[in-house]
Amino acid sequence: MPRINVKDKRRQQLIEAGIASIAKRGLTETTIAHVSKGAGMSRGIVNFYFTSKEKMLQDMLQFLADEVKSAWEETLAAERKQESDPLDIAEALLRTLMGDRLCSGRRMAVWAAFIGAAGSHAPFARIVRAMDDALTARLKKLWQEAGYESRAAETHARQLQALIRGHWLMSALSEDEKRPSAYCDAWVELLRGEPVSSSSVSQAARAAG
Repeated sequence: MPRINVKDKRRQQLIEAGIASIAKRGLTETTIAHVSKGAGMSRGIVNFYFTSKEKMLQDMLQFLADEVKSAWEETLAAERKQESDPLDIAEALLRTLMGDRLCSGRRMAVWAAFIGAAGSHAPFARIVRAMDDALTARLKKLWQEAGYESRAAETHARQLQALIRGHWLMSALSEDEKRPSAYCDAWVELLRGEPVSSSSVSQAARAAG
């Protein structure tokens, strides 16, 4: 059994404490003191891992972006192993990116805070843009494999990405949108070029209620 890297474990504990603080207080009000208290560690330990609050926030955002990327890469690898067709893979990715694993209330609140700040904060924008570009490239490749030419494939990829991001923000801002995954069935029908049935929409609304 591999040994646990204590340094990495402590760093992750601090990041999780920071995420909890941002979800509760927001980016501006979160302080290193909040993070150290939330993690049960001294401020000196926080300063050892993060040289400033700014560095701490950037590392938190990068952690979240890596978490999302790892989730879709795992799904993609599993579907490739099963030799799934491109639309089945796209459906699986959609369910992963809108599923409960990534779309917890805390995670969504923190993503909303960072995305809101990214418009005027270049380091945050770079991290978000890199994650978005990587996902767009993956989705575009799937649409091309499904037979779409390059421009149409990119359009569909960006539309699907906008759907995911929109549900992330809705789930963070509205009590009626706690479970983005509840709307997957209706959107999968659109993904496959099928008319959305009223039953899919009604079931999604009931599940989210």
